[in-house]
Amino acid sequence: MTKRVMRGATVMVLTVIAATLVMAGVAGAHQSGENYLYLDIFDSEIDGEIHYPVEDLNEVLGADIPDDADGAKMWAEANPDLIHDYSAAHIAMSGLDGSSWPIVFGDFDGLEGADGAYLIAAFDVDREFEEVPRQFVVTYDAIVHAKPERAALLAIATDFGSGTFNNEADMLLRYSPNNVTQTVDLGDTSFFSGVTAVIELGVEHIRIGTDHILFILALVLPSVLIFGRAPGWQPSPSFGASLWRVLKIVTMFTVAHTITLTLGGLGIVELPSALVETAIAISIILAALHNIRPVFVNKEWLIAFSFGLIHGFGFAGLLSDLGLTQSRRLVSLLGFNIGIEIGQAVIIVLVFPALYLARRTKGYLPAMYGGSLLLILIASVWAIERAFSVDLGTEWIMDRASVWPRQLIPVAIAYVLATVAYRKGRNNGELLPLPEAADSSILAPQPAEA
Repeated sequence: MTKRVMRGATVMVLTVIAATLVMAGVAGAHQSGENYLYLDIFDSEIDGEIHYPVEDLNEVLGADIPDDADGAKMWAEANPDLIHDYSAAHIAMSGLDGSSWPIVFGDFDGLEGADGAYLIAAFDVDREFEEVPRQFVVTYDAIVHAKPERAALLAIATDFGSGTFNNEADMLLRYSPNNVTQTVDLGDTSFFSGVTAVIELGVEHIRIGTDHILFILALVLPSVLIFGRAPGWQPSPSFGASLWRVLKIVTMFTVAHTITLTLGGLGIVELPSALVETAIAISIILAALHNIRPVFVNKEWLIAFSFGLIHGFGFAGLLSDLGLTQSRRLVSLLGFNIGIEIGQAVIIVLVFPALYLARRTKGYLPAMYGGSLLLILIASVWAIERAFSVDLGTEWIMDRASVWPRQLIPVAIAYVLATVAYRKGRNNGELLPLPEAADSSILAPQPAEA
């Protein structure tokens, strides 16, 4: 029975991977010859960013801005008035009644585009609304006033009412020299669309949250084993026993991060971001060390709960940036948490069958130790970076490693290696024996695998 379950689960997971690889689209990227205006629509305020192509900005200003993200940012920070004055001269916002909305420009950032660097100029509308209007007027002609062959595009990056978060690719308006004043129509608000989008945001947060993924992986690696004081790690006797341990781990992690996500998301308890992010990195180190030298024997759920409290504050940090009112925060907390659980479930579904298949092979224990050491190394570098605000290059590496669907490549490789190792061990009679008895407090009552 167990073997049939395993085969079915493996086929299902590989089918999901194949379908995702086929259907996954390429994320939208900035195109040469275009500059971008992004607006974040919150309940009572509007923020935004202008993304200038450095090459075009140099021509228009007669400047010598470095054509790389970091260099462009540093140059702008050294010459803020030039960029701010230019921006103020080429953007204006107003209500349909003609009332002008003052704009205040702030920080700078840089972005590497497909054909060169972009300088990002952030701004705020210096007005607090009772409720941001769903229609308003934006006049914009940066770059296109001097280079009519260029295009300027406006996109709504964030808008709870339309269920829009982190949008970078779907453009709403196109500006040209003959059409520089246009009405932004956000459409009708939909509470359901907002909640659905927050759930998707939770899923996305797990997908791109490499530290959360690695923490879950560190906890799941030993879930297909049991630890005995004399023999050490041994293969778990059944699929049900292993699944029971995984369910306990995930459940306790969920309970813990739900507590602190709620406290942080509602602003009841607030911790410094650097402290939370450093603690998350340390949680990975300790979870991986536990795989090598267990302390809470066969009780990884205790680790999941303890450090899940820390991860919850990390999740809460994202919600605090959405500008939601207190009433919307409550339902957003629920939706975001549901999304996180969906993301966690997908990770478990993807990796658990391969781990279970490989658990009786001679290479699984060395692989778990090696993987745990790698997790310790990565998380140690993260901890140093986050604690001391230094850049050691891990962000650049992880950003490229976490591109979807590139993340599925190591999963597919794991399945191939697990299948090959299992079949080789079975054919050569080298599969590790199953324990004859197990502590009933550790394992769910399941028959041993034949």
